[in-house]
Amino acid sequence: MYSTPPFAADASPRTAGVFLAGQAHRMLLYAALDAAGVALQIGDVRAVFDIAELDHVTVQTVVTWIAVAGRPVDG
Repeated sequence: MYSTPPFAADASPRTAGVFLAGQAHRMLLYAALDAAGVALQIGDVRAVFDIAELDHVTVQTVVTWIAVAGRPVDG
């Protein structure tokens, strides 16, 4: 399974323009999950979309939580 979902057949990466808040939040969430080595399952993608629609402070808190949870434990 992909760690982030592939682009849809009719979609292409953006090279210019402004991301909407939800799109930017999804990018942050996918980057945090990838960095933590989390392989997404089918239901996880829906959760990422739902979390991405929340306010920036909440999304950043989740991103920070993922980053901390993905760090190796010392000792």
